[in-house]
Amino acid sequence: MIQLFLKTALRNLKRSPLNTTINILGLALGFTVALISTLWVLKQFSYDKHYSNYQHIYQVMMTGTFNDEKSTDRSTPIPLVKTIATDFKNEMPEAALITTIESNTIKVGDKKLNANGFYAMGRFAELFSFKSLQGASSTPTAPYTIIVSESLAQRLFENANVIGKILQLNGKEQYTIQGVYKDIPENNTFYGLDYVLPFADYLTKDQGIADSWSSCFFSTFVKVDNPASIPALENKLTNIINKKLTDIKPEILLHPMSKWHLYDSFKNGKNVGGQIQYVWMFGWISIFIMLLASINFINLSTARSLKRGKEIGVLKSVGVNRRQLIAGFLVESTMAVCCAFLMAVLMATLLLPWINTITHTTLHIPFADFRFYGFSLLGIIVIGILSGMYPALFLSGFNPILALKGKITSRKGGSQTRKAMVIVQFAISIFLMISTYLVIQQLHYAKKRPIGYKSSNLVNITSSNPTIVNNFAILRKKLIEQRLIQDAALSSNFVNRLSLTGGGFNWQGNDSKDGAIMGIFTVDDNFAKTVQWDFIQGRNFSKDFKTDSTAVILNEAAAQFMGVTDLNSKQLSKRGINYTIIGIIKNTLSESPFKSITPTAYFLKFLPKNKITLQLNDGQDLKQDLKAIATAFNRIDPDFTFDYAFTDQEYAKEFQQMEMIKSLTSLFTGLAILISCLGLYALVSFLTEQREKEIGIRKVLGASEVGLWRLLSTEYVWLTGISFMLASPLAYLLMESWLEDYVYRISITWTVFAITGLTALLITLLTVSYQAIKATLANPVKTLRSE
Repeated sequence: MIQLFLKTALRNLKRSPLNTTINILGLALGFTVALISTLWVLKQFSYDKHYSNYQHIYQVMMTGTFNDEKSTDRSTPIPLVKTIATDFKNEMPEAALITTIESNTIKVGDKKLNANGFYAMGRFAELFSFKSLQGASSTPTAPYTIIVSESLAQRLFENANVIGKILQLNGKEQYTIQGVYKDIPENNTFYGLDYVLPFADYLTKDQGIADSWSSCFFSTFVKVDNPASIPALENKLTNIINKKLTDIKPEILLHPMSKWHLYDSFKNGKNVGGQIQYVWMFGWISIFIMLLASINFINLSTARSLKRGKEIGVLKSVGVNRRQLIAGFLVESTMAVCCAFLMAVLMATLLLPWINTITHTTLHIPFADFRFYGFSLLGIIVIGILSGMYPALFLSGFNPILALKGKITSRKGGSQTRKAMVIVQFAISIFLMISTYLVIQQLHYAKKRPIGYKSSNLVNITSSNPTIVNNFAILRKKLIEQRLIQDAALSSNFVNRLSLTGGGFNWQGNDSKDGAIMGIFTVDDNFAKTVQWDFIQGRNFSKDFKTDSTAVILNEAAAQFMGVTDLNSKQLSKRGINYTIIGIIKNTLSESPFKSITPTAYFLKFLPKNKITLQLNDGQDLKQDLKAIATAFNRIDPDFTFDYAFTDQEYAKEFQQMEMIKSLTSLFTGLAILISCLGLYALVSFLTEQREKEIGIRKVLGASEVGLWRLLSTEYVWLTGISFMLASPLAYLLMESWLEDYVYRISITWTVFAITGLTALLITLLTVSYQAIKATLANPVKTLRSE
C-alpha cells in the first residue's frame, strides 16, 4: 500500500507541473524564511551560555534621577565593589570590576598593531571562566603583567611559547605576558577582548579615584549563589550608595547574565526589553510566512481536487477506504514538503552570506549536528500532515458514484473557505508591507536628523598616546602647513561621542539642592572650527581671553534647560567655580540619533583632552593624505600606530540595528508577497479555467472584454479590501507601540495606509489580470466546442 501511495503521489505531482511548482516553491520560500529566522533567533538565545557560572553572574547597575527622569547605567564607582568584596562575602563570594574597553598600540620588535583590552580588579578571568592555553590566565595582579588572547599571541609571536615575553603598550609601558587564554566566542559579551591588565596599573594614573564614589566610570560584576536574595541585596546596596551620591538618588539593580543580551534596554528605571523584541518579531514573521505557504498548499490542493474526482471514485470503487485515501494524500503532501525543505536549504545556504553581512554575525546551517536532521525530519512530517490534512479530508469525502460520473462541483462552503484563506494571506502580506514601510520611514527620518557639525572628511584618531598629545600643537601646525588638513583639535572625546554626564551644576533660578545633571565635554580652542560648530549666540574659546579658562559654551538643549536667553543673564557653577557663558551652539548629536539631546556644557579645562580630531581637505587624495599624516605622527612617536575612523562612518554604525531590521523585514515582506501572488495566480488560473465555458457563453451573448475582465477581477479586489481593513488597525497598534521606544520618531499618518493599500491593490490586479485577460481574449468557439 505504501508503494502504491508513493507511485500515486509522484504521478500526481508530475501530472500538474504548474500547480506542483507553485506549491513546492511557495513552501520552499516559507521554509527559507523560517530556517534563516530560526538560525538567527537561536544565535541570540545562545549568548553567554557557555559560562560555568551563567546562572549566578550579575552586573551591578545603577539607576539615577537625572533632571526628574530616571536613567539606568552600567557604570559604577570603585568603592562600591570594595564594599561588596568586604561586607558581602557570604552573599556575593565573587566581585570584579573593569574599565571601559579601549584600543591601544601594542609593539613587539618590529610588529605594531592595535588591540582591545581593559584593566580588571578582582577575579574577573576566573569569574568568566577564561580557559588557559599557556601559563596562568588568572586575572593579573602584579604590576606590568598581562594576559592575552590566543589570536593576539598568534599575531605577535606566531606559534611560539609566549610566557615571559615582553610587549610594549602605547610606546612606553613594558608588560610581561603571564598567560594566554582561549579566544572568546562571538556569542559573548566580551567578544573581541585581546588582553587584560592589572587594575593596580590603572590606579597609578589616577590615585584619588580609588576612593571616589562620584567617579562612576567602571563596570562591576558579582556572583550570587542564591538568586532569591537578589531583592534584599539590591536594597542593601541602594542604602549604602544613597548615602554617598545624594544628588542623583541612586538605586542599585543586579542584572542577570541571562538578560544582558536580550533585555538590555531600560526606561525610567525599569527594564523594557531590548533585542528580545526583534527576536519575537522575526519569530512571528517566520510563523506568519509559513502560514502563508501552508494556506497556498491547502487552497491549491482543494481547488485542484475537482479534477481528481474520477481518480478518487476509481480508488473507492476497488475497495480503498477513506482512511487509506487520507494516508495517501498525506504521503503526497509530505513528499511536497520534503522537496520544498530541500530547496529551502539550498536557498538559505545561498542567502546566508548576505544575511551575515546585514546582521553582523556568523550564521551557518549546522550540517554536522545530528539534531538538525532530527528536527528537520520532525518539522517536515508535522507540517506535511498539518498542511495536507484538510485537503485529504476534503478529497476523501467525495461520493464515488458522483465522482465517476464527473459531477463533482465546488461546494459553496469550499469556495468560502478558499476566499477566507486568500483574505488571511493578503492580510498578513499587507501587515508586513505597512510595518516595513514604517521601519524604512523611521530609518530615513533619523538619518536626516541635523547633527550639528560637518561630518564629511572628519577623522577620529582612535589611539593616541601621551607623546602625541603633548606635542599636538607642533603636529597640528606641520599638518596645516603641508596642506594635509584644514584643522585639528584635542578633546575629551570625539564629537559624535558624549564624554560623560555629571551632577552638581547650579545657576540662578535652579532650586535643586544637589545640583542638576548635565553632559560634560572638554575641548580646545580649535575644536569649534575643526568640526564646524554652528553658533546661535556668542563666540568660541580664544587664546586672546585669559578668562576663558573659566568660560563655558552650552548646546541649545542646555540653554533651554537653564532658561538662558541672554549670555549675560546667568552663570553656570560647578565645584565652587563660576563659569561665564560665552556661547550657545546648535545641538550636536553625540549619542543615539533616536534619543533626545542631553543638555551639555563644553569647557576648556575640566576633563583630560586625549582624543584627536582632524578635518581633512576637500577634493584631495584621501589615501595619500592619510599616509602622509601617519608619517607625520610617526616622526613624533615612531612607536605610534596610526589607527583612525571617519566620523560619518562611525555615526552610520548607530543605524546598524535599524538597517538590519529594514533589510530583513524587506526580504521577508517581499517573500510573503511573492508567496501570496504565486498562490493567487495559481488559484485564479484554476478558477478561470473552471469558468471558461461561462465566459464563452457571455462573449457569444455580447459581453465586452473589459466587462469580462471586471467580472473576473472584482471579487479579488473586494478580498484585498477586506484584507486591508483587517491588517491596518493591527499594524497601526503594533507599530505605534514599537515607535514609542524612540524619542526622535515619525508619526503614523493616513498616507502610510493609502500607499500600502494602493500597492496591495495594484499587486492583486497585476496578479489576477494576466489570467483574466487571457480568458477574455480566448476564442469562444474553442471553449464551447465540447458542448
